[in-house]
Amino acid sequence: MTTTEQSAPFVTGPEEGRAVWHIDNLMTFKALAEHTGGRLAAWEQLLPHHSSPPLHVHHDADEAWFVLDGSITFRVDGDEVTAGAGSFVWAPRGLPHTFRVDSPTARVLGLALPGGFDRFVVATGRPAEALTLPPPPDGPPDMGALVAAARQHGMEVLGPPLT
Repeated sequence: MTTTEQSAPFVTGPEEGRAVWHIDNLMTFKALAEHTGGRLAAWEQLLPHHSSPPLHVHHDADEAWFVLDGSITFRVDGDEVTAGAGSFVWAPRGLPHTFRVDSPTARVLGLALPGGFDRFVVATGRPAEALTLPPPPDGPPDMGALVAAARQHGMEVLGPPLT
């Protein structure tokens, strides 16, 4: 899908969207790339304390977060900032970034422009059985599979999560 395709208007209501348990968090996609002509993906994300993705970079997409609840330390291109509810964080394509949840839980509205990040999450997550955090995992995630999937979706894993 190209980002020039016209998409139809739509509304995704509260507690609606494609819900995916991804590693230790819940991502509810309010807009998938397939619904926006590839222009963006938007999700509401519920994260547990200390949740942190590996340091990574998107080669062909910008990413942004609006913190709805909680406190999160973001690292973008080596700079760290703690963002609380009401904060907006922008990570332009090509800049390494990660984050860490400092509060007991956090909720964010996430955006990827253009869309496509949603395909990575769907490919490496599993359908959520409820709109809650997933049960604790039996062990660490399969980093080899995540690294390979990231590469297939225009991303590169560069280092460990933020501790």
